[in-house]
Amino acid sequence: MKKKLLIYVVAGLMISVTSCKKLVELNPQNSVTPEVALKDVDGYQSVLISVYDRMQDYAYYGRDMAIMGDALADNIFTATAISSSRYNTQNLNTRGAQYNIWANAYSAINELNNIIAGIDGLADVPATKKALQVKVKAEALALRGLIYFDIARIYGYEPNMIPTTGTNAGFNKSAVLRLKPTKLASEATLQSRATVLEVYNNIEKDLLASIAAFANLAVVDPTTSRVPTNPFRVTESFAHALLGKVYLYWGGKDALAVQEFDKALSPTIVFAKLSGAGNAAADFKKVPHPESLFELNYVQSVEVTGVTGSNNGLFTYTQPTGTNASNLATFGGQTVSNELFALFETADDRKALIFNARTSTNAVFYNWCNKYSGSNGAYTDNVKMMRYSDVLLMKAEALANQTLYGDAAALVVQLRTARNATTAGVPATAAIVDYIQNERRRELFFEGHRWFDLKRLGRTITKPAQAASALPVLYTDYRLLAPLPSGEVSLNPALPQNPNY
Repeated sequence: MKKKLLIYVVAGLMISVTSCKKLVELNPQNSVTPEVALKDVDGYQSVLISVYDRMQDYAYYGRDMAIMGDALADNIFTATAISSSRYNTQNLNTRGAQYNIWANAYSAINELNNIIAGIDGLADVPATKKALQVKVKAEALALRGLIYFDIARIYGYEPNMIPTTGTNAGFNKSAVLRLKPTKLASEATLQSRATVLEVYNNIEKDLLASIAAFANLAVVDPTTSRVPTNPFRVTESFAHALLGKVYLYWGGKDALAVQEFDKALSPTIVFAKLSGAGNAAADFKKVPHPESLFELNYVQSVEVTGVTGSNNGLFTYTQPTGTNASNLATFGGQTVSNELFALFETADDRKALIFNARTSTNAVFYNWCNKYSGSNGAYTDNVKMMRYSDVLLMKAEALANQTLYGDAAALVVQLRTARNATTAGVPATAAIVDYIQNERRRELFFEGHRWFDLKRLGRTITKPAQAASALPVLYTDYRLLAPLPSGEVSLNPALPQNPNY
């Protein structure tokens, strides 16, 4: 992705009127007025690219959404002696040590609102740009659904999973639903948070509209292939998979989830394919990953340069300093917990994604994750937003939720066969429900899923035994939800903070 195109009446939107006072984000090299940026399809695409760039931020998908969930849960042990304070508090679930995407997410949403509201109204669009016009809107709708889904699951509960006991009992507030573009400070209004169901209904609406727009591409331009050449932007396959994931989180919509997962993996639209036996580790060094339905692409010379890139990236957080394969300096302290390591059989291909090493500054040996090995340049790795194996396991879960245990087990067997893992112990009974969650842990470690999987299922989050002072986090614990930015809450009386913050 290129650096953000800053549209100075669009970027930087916050929730409160006071925050909106400065909608101008000056950057003379690449700032343009909306009249220039939104005059044609290419201008709208530039705004869309700005959203992708926002998602690459280290506090969003560039790092935290990829691995913080493992630190908040039980997959990561933060070795404080070598972590330089990175994720120390998250691994201990200290009050307020949580995700913080609110401001960036709403800036992106406002840019997406401008696209969704305006791109259909363009006059005199050349025939050669009609397909791009449809595709940009399809991507914008899917991204708005994704970002609202992220806000919903970070700052609120899932439908049907709102606690009935504890300090957060009955708390059903979720995102602030802003669906119209705000171009001027005078247009900004104070809004309260919508309910969990209102937000989920809107996410579903956006994703269904995105899917319909992607399907319309074949009508607008019959020569357009529905199978993308790479997954570096939102794909039709990803939109289906994300909708299936939303249904899975929703609860009680498992049949709909299965339908969407099947559509997501249809050969007529999908770029991704399941890695073959023996390839699980090697495929993480490929750009793009063969299993990606969508991955954020980082260009080392553009997005990861200078001190910021080398200090804050996934490589830096997860690789030992001085003794990694590239002999680069890091602040690596996010190690594989002993409990996670114990889940792997010796022959399981995925075990090759873990290596044992000390740093050049410390004599203690730890297990390290090698999913972020600088495969796209020094300190640089793409972020896998959705992989084929994730979809298989979500489909298996949705089948198991319908008591279709044999069908669920067959999908787990398919995956484990592709990972050279034994299949004799895969249950075709109700026990497959828990087995699937362990399989998700083996397959998707250090990809950001563990915290959200435990949260959406209402399970107690245990902590690595190595983190002796860390205590389990019960589902009724207020720390399950991230706090809203204090500045937003103080400036907007209509915006309720999450309980106990």
